[in-house]
Amino acid sequence: MKLKQLRPIFYFGIVLLSLGHFAPSTSAQSFAYGKIEMTYQRVDFRRGDGTVFNAEFLAEFVLFPDGRANGGFGMWDLEGKDILSLYRVTEGRNNGPFWTFKAKRLAGDPLDVITINVRVGASIAPAGSVTFVDVSTSSQITFTAQGEVSHCSSRCTEPPPQFGLIRAEPQTVLVESFAGNYTASFENVALVLSEGRAIGSLVLSSPNGLPERIRIKGGEIDFTNGNVSWLRGQTGGRANPLPATIRIVNADDPSEPCRIYDIAGTQVPAHFEADGRITSLVVDPD
Repeated sequence: MKLKQLRPIFYFGIVLLSLGHFAPSTSAQSFAYGKIEMTYQRVDFRRGDGTVFNAEFLAEFVLFPDGRANGGFGMWDLEGKDILSLYRVTEGRNNGPFWTFKAKRLAGDPLDVITINVRVGASIAPAGSVTFVDVSTSSQITFTAQGEVSHCSSRCTEPPPQFGLIRAEPQTVLVESFAGNYTASFENVALVLSEGRAIGSLVLSSPNGLPERIRIKGGEIDFTNGNVSWLRGQTGGRANPLPATIRIVNADDPSEPCRIYDIAGTQVPAHFEADGRITSLVVDPD
């Protein structure tokens, strides 16, 4: 049973300190956890020198009473080098409106660990902001994001949400399309949160060899048997984006890396096999 649900604006402080697979519990039990979630949204990031850049942001954090945490966040830098950053939270603590999480990078150097300090409350001046400090460059970034916080008591029987990571390293694949077969470059990474939310990237070259990127903005993973996953996104450029749907099916046993991709919405609908992993990021709250 949820005891409390609010829709405040968040104050984050993210400090870069330095430089999975968990099986979900199936036993009947009570749960206790707090959750912070923010839907896919655009935010304005302000650097310490006063310059501003636009980014797309998505986050969901779950905190258990013993200090373990799960979930993560993703961010697309839209005005720089179009860089995608994905992190997973692993531990944290809560003191009233103040939340603190440790997070590790999912796509990139796994030793890249940051601390996220969150302050919840609509009466904060300014009305909600996020601070990111990169110790290596001493640069500071702030932004404002909308979100929701909720708490599940110790008698709550609703299990915590499950999260997943879809990852296919850069590789060459044989694509079947209406225009015929062709060899293409391919890579895919996506952090999948609850309620159909996801953030990530899929790149597949077209028959003329030019790469086409799909920016992932939604998705689901079948956590029961890991057989079918779906991703939704946009392609065709930010000025005139087109919807795209990706269906991912296990070619063999879910533990094997072979996946079958079916993509609709790109210039050339595609069907191909690729090596990739679908990893559950679920934490057993026992």
